[in-house]
Amino acid sequence: MLTPGWFKLRYHADQNRYWRSSTRFKAVVAGRRSGKTELARRKIVRWLPIRKPWPDPLYFYALPTFTQAARVAWPRLKMLVPKDWLAPNGIRESELSITTRFGSKLYVLGMDKPERAEGVGWDGGIVDESSDQKTGMFDRTLRPALSDRRGWCDRIGVPKRTGPGAQEFKSFWERGLPSDRKDPDVEAFWWPSWDILPEDEIVAARRLLDEKDYNEQYGASWETVGGKAYYAFDSVLSVSDEIAYNPALTLLIGCDFNVDPMAWVICQSSEGKLRVLDEIYDHATNTEATLVKLAARYGEHKTGVIFFGDASGRARDTSASQSDYVQIRNFKGIENSRVMFPESNPAVHDRIASVNAMLKNAEGERRCVVHARCRNLIRDLTEVGFKEGTNEIDKSNITLTHISDALGYLIHWMFPLIVTPSKEPIAIPTATVDPTSLTVYDPSITEGFTIREV
Repeated sequence: MLTPGWFKLRYHADQNRYWRSSTRFKAVVAGRRSGKTELARRKIVRWLPIRKPWPDPLYFYALPTFTQAARVAWPRLKMLVPKDWLAPNGIRESELSITTRFGSKLYVLGMDKPERAEGVGWDGGIVDESSDQKTGMFDRTLRPALSDRRGWCDRIGVPKRTGPGAQEFKSFWERGLPSDRKDPDVEAFWWPSWDILPEDEIVAARRLLDEKDYNEQYGASWETVGGKAYYAFDSVLSVSDEIAYNPALTLLIGCDFNVDPMAWVICQSSEGKLRVLDEIYDHATNTEATLVKLAARYGEHKTGVIFFGDASGRARDTSASQSDYVQIRNFKGIENSRVMFPESNPAVHDRIASVNAMLKNAEGERRCVVHARCRNLIRDLTEVGFKEGTNEIDKSNITLTHISDALGYLIHWMFPLIVTPSKEPIAIPTATVDPTSLTVYDPSITEGFTIREV
């Protein structure tokens, strides 16, 4: 009898095709929360009782980092392995391994140190979050280690445009497309999140994310990289000279702490929307002088001021004896102020994605509008781009990126990109394993097993 982790699942044709495929290498591109990871975990576990010509079949489940592997994959895989399959002391927490009474062993690996997978002859494995894996990891490390035993491997993930291994993963997936099957050893699979998740989850994601991120994360679409960073900004629809200061609303100040330039944005928010009222953009200045300028404009504001900055604002880096954080807290010219600086900065892509989602989400809603007087911010949102052929922001123009960063710190804190996952079971194939589908790589296998519902 299997564990309760093998709960009954709904049928999905493309997932069933993946589950039963006999192709040696498989590439699965699918949306978030769409069942690909659950399928892959079950698949690796179902191989553990299968007899091989050698006494020690070895399998792996690999994520980009060891920390991620321990946090995301390890607990779930332990839940899937029945206790009566385990050898004495079969669970080794220190090395994230499971040893069975059949002689087989499953390792959960972090590929931040590729040597963890080297020097071993693997029978099969799963590479998860493939867009985030290091470039060349599969060809240089895993593929050779699968050769001795003619092992199989499935590479799965969301089709990210910013991950270090995204382009390599895309090329591998394209090799197995049925329309242009360039490699008989590789088969490609694809399905979007909306095939699986409840409609309200998809609607929530469409409202939260910008169009590219929604298409990528939920539509499993390979989006283009490069070009404008803030592609959702429209110089007409995202700009207005009719935005008015409201003394009843809290002032929200996004801060980028540079001596040259010092760049701040002044905003207000209501009903889930953000209005950028004003900006401060000065050269050869410091935090104290910028606070004085802010107080000259909004010192009479009585309903609270919240400052948002990056983690560097906690350090001494803008020509002052105190951190920017402390200077703001101690400044007497502004009433009822609070300071929100993170302990560590968000990833640049996540911050930019948050801004794009507010500028225009996948529903076409524009929840962030900029006053026409904010000329430096408008210039940034129009001109900041990526280095050609990369996902790195181009910082060659030292006057750009600072004030859009200031807006990004505020938006990432106030409007984080979090979609509440569905509590519904995800839809993946029937829980009956066809024993004949387990004999593909090893003709000597004669025994299969059947998964029964608990």
